Amino acid sequence: MMTKLITSLSLWLETVWSRMKVRGAERRLRERSLELAVERVVSQSNPALRGLPSYRRRLKPVVARLLEHVESLEAHLPGPTDVDPASWSADPLVNVLFGNVECIRRAVSGPAVRDWLKANPIETSDHLYGLLVAWPRERTQLGMELVGDHVQRDVKQRTLSFTDHELFGVGADLNETRRSLARQITDLLVSIGIGHIAEQEERMVDIETALRKLRIKLKVINPRVGGADLVLAGSSHHLAERERLEREIKTLEKDLADASRGLGDIEQYLNRLVEVLDHPEQELMLERMTLWVDRMNIVRDRADPDARQITLVRARRRDQPGRIAQLICFPRGLVISAEERLAAVERHLAK
Repeated sequence: MMTKLITSLSLWLETVWSRMKVRGAERRLRERSLELAVERVVSQSNPALRGLPSYRRRLKPVVARLLEHVESLEAHLPGPTDVDPASWSADPLVNVLFGNVECIRRAVSGPAVRDWLKANPIETSDHLYGLLVAWPRERTQLGMELVGDHVQRDVKQRTLSFTDHELFGVGADLNETRRSLARQITDLLVSIGIGHIAEQEERMVDIETALRKLRIKLKVINPRVGGADLVLAGSSHHLAERERLEREIKTLEKDLADASRGLGDIEQYLNRLVEVLDHPEQELMLERMTLWVDRMNIVRDRADPDARQITLVRARRRDQPGRIAQLICFPRGLVISAEERLAAVERHLAK
């Protein structure tokens, strides 16, 4: 009895120890990933931040929130959806995303796919994965409707189509694609934050340029105040001009002080960077939309017998709607070869 108890206790301790080791390894991996992400943010924004002893401590919490938001976005990406000629005929989502099969081939033959194939020449996978993004386009047209036994003409209809198809995060397996997308989405959010700072810096440059011009004009006008100008306006005119310039200079100096707030030195730059990265959920989000369309991609009421339901996820930046996003899986054989592209160019030039 005692032997069984000791054996059970030993097995339990081994299990607990094994779980602790796994959790410890996962924690160290997350910490290392966070450290690398911090350094990537610094390299993208301002490498001079590394001169501050506290930059890692200050950036880690906001970068951790940034990575959590990226994980949430990546987890809510729909798919992967099979994209090929068969699915174009059978799947209403694929049908509405692409006008025809040739459109599918062009979409899966873009730069990201060609770059991946060039970097992985010996990869033998039959299928590739990627994130498809495209702009939704709604158009109103007049068409015909069958109402009972009668055809009604000039009926206003709303059609849905998609343009500007692009693929990102191309890979031979879904995990590879998800890892690539996580890096790209993180970089996008960082670039949005840096863009806010760049806009502020650009505003500062514009004000400084305007100030410099006004100060030059003031330097020119000052000797003429109270002096004899035998050619142009008198001293009273110069005095009024000087007072106007001084007022404008004072206003611009205040504007420059406001625009420079948070960017006076590298320490303030770090504070500003933390501020612009602190709420990534406000900068990029995903919204889900459900629509019903028929085989001709005319938007229908859900009760319409020809309506087929599709669900789309669209990116959004604050109040600015973006492109739809859909993970897809497509046959490698659909990719247009270099020979086909060259032949198409030759046909075009021969016209």
